[in-house]
Amino acid sequence: MDIYPGKEDKLVYEADTAIQHLKVFDKMNGFRYLTLNGVQHGGNLPGRPERLVLPYFRSAMAALVFLDKPKDYLFIGLGMGAMPAFLKLVQPDAEIDVVEIDPDVVGVAEVWFGLTQGNGLKVTVGDGRKFVVETEKRYDAVFLDAYQDLGVPTHLTTVEFMREVRGILKPGGVAVSNLWGSVVNPIFDNCVSTLLEVFPQLYQFKSYTYNYIFIADTSDRVLMPGELLTRAKKATAKMPLGFDLVELVRKNYTRLDKDSAGAMLLRD
Repeated sequence: MDIYPGKEDKLVYEADTAIQHLKVFDKMNGFRYLTLNGVQHGGNLPGRPERLVLPYFRSAMAALVFLDKPKDYLFIGLGMGAMPAFLKLVQPDAEIDVVEIDPDVVGVAEVWFGLTQGNGLKVTVGDGRKFVVETEKRYDAVFLDAYQDLGVPTHLTTVEFMREVRGILKPGGVAVSNLWGSVVNPIFDNCVSTLLEVFPQLYQFKSYTYNYIFIADTSDRVLMPGELLTRAKKATAKMPLGFDLVELVRKNYTRLDKDSAGAMLLRD
């Protein structure tokens, strides 16, 4: 995903919200995408929620490889809503909560990107950390995808917050963190060290863009490449993902350990 809009892209909607400047663009090939304060934050092909077009969206679905019978998901940060909409489509019995701080983003996701709430998919307007602290639910996976421009809000990066996220995961659950790489994100290494501090296992999936997806696992057991590939085949058999999850895991998987940490931890 390019960070900034292309000159040939058509602006179809624009608004100033209470938090940020929001635009929706269409590309000539039919791809529609969202920008917040000038930076791209996801997109899709209108009317095709079964297609995860962006590589980092598909990489985030590697979370399914680590979970035996997932059903309960939490997304912190909505963007244009492609990932929750996709998960609900391929797993109709899923219960999906989304927290988004900007109500105008929710409206744009519904009007311009086809997000539909109901039947187990619910969006709450509010701060993601407050939701994590107050919820009584437990989740199989928590997707951390809240951004301001090129950076994650600082209170959603710290050791204390990650411990709060771990506290709402079911045994064997995972936290899925989308991070811009160090080319555009000066605290990338700090974020990785912070995840390694809180979670027993950390797996990295490099996208074909600036994004990295990190799967932070609550399990003490290390999943080796062969087992991950076997699990990827089983996940593909259960859900019509529409892309090759096995090949994605084969090419992009890296396990990180405590020796990979070295940067200063992020704290409240």
